[in-house]
Amino acid sequence: MPKARRALAPWVALLLLLLSTGCSEKLSKQTGLTDADLFARGEKQAERKNYGAASEAFQVLLERFPTSPLAARAQFGLATSRMADKEEIEAEVAFDDFLRLYPADPKIPDALFLKGTLLSRQVLPPGRDQGKTLEAIKAYTLFLEREPGSPRAQEASAKIRELRNRLALHEATVVNTYLSRKLYPGAEARARRAVATYPDVPAAPTLLALLVQSLEKQGKRDEAETTRKMLAEKYPEYGGKKR
Repeated sequence: MPKARRALAPWVALLLLLLSTGCSEKLSKQTGLTDADLFARGEKQAERKNYGAASEAFQVLLERFPTSPLAARAQFGLATSRMADKEEIEAEVAFDDFLRLYPADPKIPDALFLKGTLLSRQVLPPGRDQGKTLEAIKAYTLFLEREPGSPRAQEASAKIRELRNRLALHEATVVNTYLSRKLYPGAEARARRAVATYPDVPAAPTLLALLVQSLEKQGKRDEAETTRKMLAEKYPEYGGKKR
């Protein structure tokens, strides 16, 4: 008899596992759960780093109890759980819903900071679409408006500077492309705009040097020399040499 029980034990364990999985998968079909039950379940699953299960609990709460006092916290929990689970698109949508639906919630600064972090993970290299870079800058900027003196403000400011430098490098890539195709007026216009827009980032001298090149290619020697002197004065390491 004991041997028979030992033989059945693995099958019983497997059956229990399947039953528990089935219950989790059918959470949306379970009745009798209150908003508090669902919220507690979502928090518990998030603490255990079961982010998929946490998202499911928060989502069911929002669908069943959209006017619940816990709805704002559930929406924030849904966004952070999806972010932790690397569901980037879904997390971004969840953060946007939180920011739109609960503009006076005390968690708004947290949502803005996290959204900036989320978007920063998705930015593409210079030369490719920089939409996520711009959106990340916007999120961090809105965060700074809410918490200009918070401990995270310095981090947000540093991220904005890093992202703006990425945009400057993107502009440099575009100008180089124009130069390689001998589209010198276009290169000059793009370089001038980039120099004016990003004067305070590490890539600024690169943009000035590219402006010098575009002017020289068009035979605008006086303007090129003036810009070269500006480059040498602002960035002595460039030495005013032709590039």
